[in-house]
Formats: sequence, C-alpha cells, structure tokens
Amino acid sequence: MIPTPVRGVLFGVAGLGVLIVAWHVVAVTVYQRANGTPGPVPPPLPVFARAITGLFGGAYAEGLAATAGAAVTGYGIAVVIALVLGILVMVAPPLGPLASQLGVVAACAPAAAIAPIVVLLTPSGSRGVSVVLALLAVEFPLIVGVLLGLRSAAPAQIDLVHAYGGSSWTAIRKVRVISAIPALLAALKLAAPAAFLGSMTGEFFTVGVDEGAGRLLISQQYVGDYTGMWAIALLATVVSALGYGAIALLGRLLAPWTTHTGGAR
Repeated sequence: MIPTPVRGVLFGVAGLGVLIVAWHVVAVTVYQRANGTPGPVPPPLPVFARAITGLFGGAYAEGLAATAGAAVTGYGIAVVIALVLGILVMVAPPLGPLASQLGVVAACAPAAAIAPIVVLLTPSGSRGVSVVLALLAVEFPLIVGVLLGLRSAAPAQIDLVHAYGGSSWTAIRKVRVISAIPALLAALKLAAPAAFLGSMTGEFFTVGVDEGAGRLLISQQYVGDYTGMWAIALLATVVSALGYGAIALLGRLLAPWTTHTGGAR
C-alpha cells in the first residue's frame, strides 16, 4: 500500500509529465514553422535549457532577484496593514465593514490605472510601482485571512479572559492571535505567489529600471525570442511556487500543530 504523501507526489509528477508531453506535441505540430524553427510556442526542452543557462549565467538570476526584492517589500507592507486592520477590528468591531471594503478596493484596483499614477509620484529608477502592485495583489486575501482567523476564537475562551479581568487587548494576545495562525498561514501561502506576479507586472510600467523579470520579458519580446520569453515565464512560475512552499515550510516549523487543521498543508 503506497502511503498517502507518496501517492500525492506520484500523482503530481505524473500530471506534470502529461502537461510537458502535451506542451511538446502542441509546439511541434501546431506552432512549429515550416523551416523547423520554433514558433510562438517553443518545445519544452529548449525552454528548460534556456532557463537553466540563463539562470546560472547571471542575467536571469539578477532579474528574478530584483523582482523578488520588490515583491517581498510589498508583501511585508501588506502583512503589516492586514494585521493592524485586524487588531483594530477586534478592538472596535464597527470597523469591520471598513476593513473588508479596503480589501475589496485593493483587489479591484486596476493595475493599468494605478501604475501610471505611482510612476508620476515616484522618482525615475524607483521600484515603487512593483511594490505597490505586489501590495495590492495580496492585500485582500491577507485581510480576509486575518479577520477570519481572529474571529475564529471560541466565545467561551474570550469570556474566560474577560471573567479574569482581561481586556480586549489581552484576549487578542492570549487567544485570538493563536487561533488565527492556521487561517493566517493559509492566506500568507496564497499571497506569496501573487506578490511576485504583481511585482513582475509592475515592471512593465517602471521608468528608468533595467533589471527585473518583467523587463527581461519585454526585452525578449522586442527581439522575438520566444524561447527566452517562455524561459522567463517558467522561472517566474518556479519562484512563485518556491515562495508558496517556503511559507508552508515556515508554518510547519513555527506552528507544527496547524498541520492537523489544514493551516500549513
């Protein structure tokens, strides 16, 4: 009998293999040019080779690192905002609708409209656009996760704190924060890939910035290097997945009990 974790890995590898085979078939049958050169959808093997050589050659690594740096900045600011809003709502419950509306506004704000405004407000060469778009991409799930987590504490636990003379702040520190960890970890995991992709999108609008995965993608598009474009997209996907996995691993290390509640799976 195959253990469940091993079975999940096997199914994942099999699914990935099927996807790669389908990718290759489509590339060589539909998009390959008459002279045998790759079209807009190149085969996977050249894409993998370009991704590896570009990554270890330095150009792609620097671009990914620059994008990741802006993503981490926006991600961190969004986490702080979500936590502050969540605590304020617990102290003053009437602020709940306002916090939820702020999250909805962040989720609905169009990047194409926000980015030019940020460009005008920041100096040339700044990564402010990437930071802001990364923040907006993750703010809504973080606010929802924090509010759900803080509200998940059992009423009997809160009543017990108050019965012993504890304040609302004491209940937050002693009960609500602990109860919120599973939901918060789930929100943090979902937000990590979104932060990187939001940061990468912001690089399409930056002025005076030459580094970044988004800038590399634009440069490959200008010269018609489809293999390079797919390689950058592949590496961006891998980095986003690594961000998700890093948060999940951190959750298992810092809060191992959440593995039984689905918070760090």
